Amino acid sequence: MRVNVWLVVVFVSLIAHYLIVVPAAGGPLETAPVTASIHEDAVVLDPPTPQLPRPVNVRVYRSPEVTSDVLRAALNVAEVTFAAASVDVVWKVCGPAECQTPPSPAERLVRLVRSPEGGSRDTRCLGDALIDSQRGTGILATIYVDRVLDLVRRLDIDHPTLLGRTIAHEIGHLLLATNTHGTSGLMRELWSPDELLASRAGDWALRPVEAAAIRQRLTTSRGDHQSSAS
Repeated sequence: MRVNVWLVVVFVSLIAHYLIVVPAAGGPLETAPVTASIHEDAVVLDPPTPQLPRPVNVRVYRSPEVTSDVLRAALNVAEVTFAAASVDVVWKVCGPAECQTPPSPAERLVRLVRSPEGGSRDTRCLGDALIDSQRGTGILATIYVDRVLDLVRRLDIDHPTLLGRTIAHEIGHLLLATNTHGTSGLMRELWSPDELLASRAGDWALRPVEAAAIRQRLTTSRGDHQSSAS
């Protein structure tokens, strides 16, 4: 096999270095180096600039039941989670009398509230996400801070960590524009006490397919926004 490959290389080399020139009538065939017959300048084409996903702008409506330190640490947990998937998040934290201007279409909204009293909703549900199925966009995520704190106390786990992972989970729904859950990782539906206590990194990360889908949606929306601006 090596001999055959060597012969092919030699043959190709000969063809590459010489060009057959058609002789004058009655004259013998001649060969001439390609470099003697072809004089063209090389043209270098710039590669296309890859389009990067746009940052995610998230407006957070805070709750008086969550201290500034806890919220800051929780948002850092969520930010690091998305950064591991190459998704940048920019936070805008709003107090009760702040952020009176309407949110832009590109902003995602997260509100931290107490769970509704007297409701029949499953108290194990730490949050939910509102998805516009017709437009294929995520609008609003709600985090039930009292349920998060209750679970923190029962399991004796870190409050900012659980709050941050809950925020990241619901924002994940907004960015994927679906309420469908994953089979594993951050976007799975059920979080067991054992998983919360073990805190294994893989249980709280976006799966590669989810991260790729989010980046693709952000890249596409960036292109649509630039086209509209043009």
